[in-house]
Amino acid sequence: MSVRETGQKPAGDRKNVQVEDPMAGQGVPGRVRQGRMAAAGALVLSLVLAGCSGGASGPGDQSDGGEFDTLTAAGAERITSQGSARLDMTAGKLEKDSVGLPAEAARGPLIFAREGREIQISIAGPQGTVTGSSDTLKFATDPARSDFKEVTFYHRHEKWEDLERDVRDAVPRYGLDAADAEYWLQNVQKSTSPMGLSHYALGPGTSVGLAVTYDIDYNGPIDPSVISVRVSPVER
Repeated sequence: MSVRETGQKPAGDRKNVQVEDPMAGQGVPGRVRQGRMAAAGALVLSLVLAGCSGGASGPGDQSDGGEFDTLTAAGAERITSQGSARLDMTAGKLEKDSVGLPAEAARGPLIFAREGREIQISIAGPQGTVTGSSDTLKFATDPARSDFKEVTFYHRHEKWEDLERDVRDAVPRYGLDAADAEYWLQNVQKSTSPMGLSHYALGPGTSVGLAVTYDIDYNGPIDPSVISVRVSPVER
């Protein structure tokens, strides 16, 4: 059974835009918004993402020039301002050069939605599309590979009914193990161990030609729960 448990929990506060070391912890950033920092935040976005792309300009900087988005400074700003992200993984992976970044880039961008909004996400795979909406979009890689090893976004649920619906919908959509998902849904609220079913991973499902994992952090009936939707190339 392709099941794993995880102790990962969302981290604390976050700024408007930053680039995260993909080898660091996989926590979910929180929100910190300070009005007087808005102008500085926009400048940080341009400078940080320019560093990811080596400061080069060219076709990759044209964020509105094709069907799919780039991850250059201009592309990331477009994703934030328009509130949508369209990514091309129809070849089974997301190559750095296809989104305007050099193959040796050590980091991918960490993109946040504007206050009160979410980013509508569409990731085209070889056999289907991963969709969702999130306030955060993260890209993990390392200098040794020419593609991204993982694209992650987050579903946050205030109510159990919404969390349950999300998990049930993901089973046929992404090919998650139905018995495993049902086991978790039926038993998580009965668990007394904070490191038991409260932190649980369903998947990966591969029905869209990508490896999709639902990494769930269930915080009970009081606090919001978070599903980290992790999208990776299928291991061969």
